[in-house]
Amino acid sequence: MDIFSNLQVIGECLLDKQRVKVFEKAIKEVVRRDDIVMDIGTGSGILALLSAKAGAKKVFAVEIAKDVAEFARLNIKSNGLTDKIEVISADIKHFNFPHGIDVVTAELLDTCLIAEQQAHALNSLREKKIIDSATRLIPYRLDCAVELIEYDFNFYGFQMPFVIQARNFETNQKVVQKLSSVVVFKQVDFNKFIEVDVLEKIVIKVEQDGLLNAIRLTSKTYLSSDVSIWSTPDMNMPVIVPLHPQRVRKGEEIILEIKYRMGEGFGKFSTSVQIT
Repeated sequence: MDIFSNLQVIGECLLDKQRVKVFEKAIKEVVRRDDIVMDIGTGSGILALLSAKAGAKKVFAVEIAKDVAEFARLNIKSNGLTDKIEVISADIKHFNFPHGIDVVTAELLDTCLIAEQQAHALNSLREKKIIDSATRLIPYRLDCAVELIEYDFNFYGFQMPFVIQARNFETNQKVVQKLSSVVVFKQVDFNKFIEVDVLEKIVIKVEQDGLLNAIRLTSKTYLSSDVSIWSTPDMNMPVIVPLHPQRVRKGEEIILEIKYRMGEGFGKFSTSVQIT
């Protein structure tokens, strides 16, 4: 990723006030005085800074992109916290970390963990025994959810039925109607080894007559016992996935199969639909 793309991504994350505030609340609740904290994918360094502010004795801020790591170092220096926060430019999956970690903050999240590396990063830390059952994780769980919808794929006079995700909930503007309730199809527990291959069959009841031509994926993130959140403007934004169009009626049941491998994107994401 080039420097301008990196700047855009970390800037958008930092400016998502809703995202930062829920992490801040969870960090205040979970991080204890003199804890050793690891922040994975530190970006601007905001979560590392919040952990230091909450009382952490030491924070290791890990960032795979060298240019972003330099930005984080600058931000940490600007706040006089270089004694508490150490930025490490490395791929967490290939880095042997020697220290005992009390808390891990990790916002390598995306909707249903389809593209981002949260699952692989945490599995790697667990395999290397850098984290264990005593490590406190922020977040500690993510729910994957789906609903049936009718969607307007007409853009500027052209039919463009492809996977669509956009910040600030822009995708929701072209939802013609919701055809079902939101159904959680998978709960991902970050406190355990994560199975990255997903194959789920979900029975969903149709609640409205209409044209079923898409599903909307969303996720709920659990950051602490008192803090959870669905999508924010820049975290786990709704994703529209097109389906073969077919008319459905209220009361029918849809068997939806969803298959993907976490961290590998929509190139290997597939669905199938059966009406009963």
